[in-house]
Amino acid sequence: MGGLAGLMQAALARRSNGEPDREPGRVDLRGCWALAGAWSAALGGVQLGQLHQVFWAVGLWLLAGAGLLALLRPRHGRLGPAVTPSFAAPALCCAAAALVFTQLVLTGAGTNPDALEEAARDGSPVRIQLAFTEAPRASMQTDRFSEDARPHRQFTVDARALVVAGNGRWRVSGVPVRLSWPESGSPRIPLAGGSTVEVLATVAASEPGDRQHFWLNAAAGLEPVGNPPAPGVFQAMRERFVSAAAVLPQPARALLPGMVFGDRSGMDEALGEAMKVAGLSHLSAVSGANCAMVLGFVMSLGRLLGLGRLPTLGLGLAALLGFVFLVGYEPSVLRAAVMGTIAAVGLHASRGRNALAALLLAVVLLLATDPWLAGEPAFQLSVLATAGIVVIGRRMAAGLNRWMPAILAEGTAIALASQIACLPVLVVLNPAFSLYSVPANLLVSPFIALITVAGTLAVVVLMIFPLAGMALVWVAGMPTMLVGLVGTWIAALPGALRPWPVGVAGVLLAWGIVLGTLVALGHVHPSTGSWRSRTALAAQGVVTGVLLGLLLPVTALVPAPVVDWLVVACDVGQGDGLLINAGDAGAVVVDTGRTPEDIAACLQRMRVRKVAALFITHRHADHDGGISGVGERRPVEDLYYSAADDPADPPRLTDSRGTKPTASQLGSGATGRAGTVDWRVLGPIPHGVFTGENDASLVIRFEVEVPGNPRRISILATGDMEDEAMGQLIDQGLIGHADVLKVSHHGAENGGVRTASIVRPAVALISVGRENTYGHPSDTALRALEENHVVALRTDIRGTIIVGWDGKGLAVSSLGPGPASGP
Repeated sequence: MGGLAGLMQAALARRSNGEPDREPGRVDLRGCWALAGAWSAALGGVQLGQLHQVFWAVGLWLLAGAGLLALLRPRHGRLGPAVTPSFAAPALCCAAAALVFTQLVLTGAGTNPDALEEAARDGSPVRIQLAFTEAPRASMQTDRFSEDARPHRQFTVDARALVVAGNGRWRVSGVPVRLSWPESGSPRIPLAGGSTVEVLATVAASEPGDRQHFWLNAAAGLEPVGNPPAPGVFQAMRERFVSAAAVLPQPARALLPGMVFGDRSGMDEALGEAMKVAGLSHLSAVSGANCAMVLGFVMSLGRLLGLGRLPTLGLGLAALLGFVFLVGYEPSVLRAAVMGTIAAVGLHASRGRNALAALLLAVVLLLATDPWLAGEPAFQLSVLATAGIVVIGRRMAAGLNRWMPAILAEGTAIALASQIACLPVLVVLNPAFSLYSVPANLLVSPFIALITVAGTLAVVVLMIFPLAGMALVWVAGMPTMLVGLVGTWIAALPGALRPWPVGVAGVLLAWGIVLGTLVALGHVHPSTGSWRSRTALAAQGVVTGVLLGLLLPVTALVPAPVVDWLVVACDVGQGDGLLINAGDAGAVVVDTGRTPEDIAACLQRMRVRKVAALFITHRHADHDGGISGVGERRPVEDLYYSAADDPADPPRLTDSRGTKPTASQLGSGATGRAGTVDWRVLGPIPHGVFTGENDASLVIRFEVEVPGNPRRISILATGDMEDEAMGQLIDQGLIGHADVLKVSHHGAENGGVRTASIVRPAVALISVGRENTYGHPSDTALRALEENHVVALRTDIRGTIIVGWDGKGLAVSSLGPGPASGP
């Protein structure tokens, strides 16, 4: 729950007897016109040049002024009711849009330094001085476009260009950029937010609308300019708190810094994925909920001390300002604080009656300050979650209170309303649904306020009274451990993350659920009222539809092009099923899992209408049992296999044309092409190590063409070949670097540990069933991948895994795990 969502719990106003209002008043939607104008201007304006921005700003201000004059004219300076519906809404819409365009013009968002644009065009390096706007972020990177790449530590930071060298002199600039450099290029002194450096860098232009106009890659070491900023007191407070939290048991040790001030550095991938599947990942990011709890605690303390309303509000806002400095004034934190401040004033003045108006005002002001927020999914989710609580939650709480206690009705309504409202954006980002998100949030909600307040107090008290501060760390740490345990438990439940329809169908289904909820709660009455009210409802529906379209990434409504995905590890339970994009030829399929239904569902979800080639790596049921599901709805051109017996009983398949492709048995050295995919069989080798059917597995190197990328993406599929046979392939020099590795034998201990260090992939796919009785994947296999800095993606945790191409590199998404598998 982000943005205002935490604070807007106050919108579920409670009566003096502890029950929520049973009949909340009508929601004021007039501010939606301003929101529609500001949001559309922000989305479009950031992609325009300065001349076009000026044109739109002037034109919109003229239109807004004309609307205002039309309003004032009939009543001699007073708003006339006869014309208000005709002119007020468009004037408000134009004024908000003009405000956003004016901000873009004044900040020079549409201008770029000539030296940087020229460097981006011809690829020449440029010398530039930068001021860091945040602390550098470190990560382990592998250059996936180099055959002899090695993992290295890479730093990335958002910065502002101060001066750029061009034509023999420095030119002043203020353009936002993103800089990357290897650890070897770091200066001896540590760099932090606010540091100024000079660097020789290559330049690449960002996509239109990106917040950072250019991406810089350091071509030489960074040279600090001036004295580095001294670590502030707030940074020292955060570091001391992280050190104090290190004494807590896991998962509290990893979660507590994130839940207090957003530091997720201690969380490993497994815990992060579990919290995401359980629908609790928002708890480890600073949002309006954190601001609301700090603000609410301080204001409650003020009331206990007998302070008046205004002094109490002032004390709360001062505490909120201190919290912002403590957490770090990054854009997301400032966004939450601004929204929280405006909402606090609105709720203080109207006691929740105009909560939605406060939200809309906050969003418009934030978009006018930072137009790039409009395209950020985190901001979209923040706004939707808050609107859901205000519009849906109040009435839902009143209805639920008829069957359950008020406090439980309120908590359920908040969790369910925010989940429903966010669903359309969530399924666009990842077409999956967290089935147990609502009960998970209900289970942990009693602990969140205690964790936030006690943890924040501990950060301050540790600097003054360490013993008392440690006590507060434990007070916050114990409920944090319960939150982590609840998250990991719920993530392990059957069907915790369910797949969602992709494309237009999924988007329409999500918005249908939102609309159905509004109808059920009485916000929308489609079959009642006069023709005028129905016309007004239709007009509001059109406006709402436009606004909702702006909230969604437009690309979600367009069918994905063929090159969006490269390789897919299908969730076929305890088995293998791999798809490789072959362009217009369809897909290459490597193994089919145990049942026809699983592989057929995966092929249908990825819209595969043709199979250019089907490879059965060996004749085990978890690799060829689902073969009939490949051809039941699509033609299959070629069928290849390997088996321990020679001659073996070949696999048989009848495709949608009634054709039965001839199965060809392959061995080392075989090559071929299927659409845009070239393949070469590396193993098994003649007279090689053989201990059983697993060692007869085909080991195949695929190379996939990607339009716009001069280098092909390589994939190594290893079947179930075991360590000794794989070691023989490695020793003979047959195995080399690949971008994507399908881990052998579902990550079993006998699958070998040398492969990761030789292949050095960017991504490793482990196809394995949930709760399988084999103990796959083994700790040995996972440790080998971790030691070689390889990202391991498992189908038992993520479900179907999609590795795609985003224009700059590999990108990963997933569709959620299926039910638990058997042996």
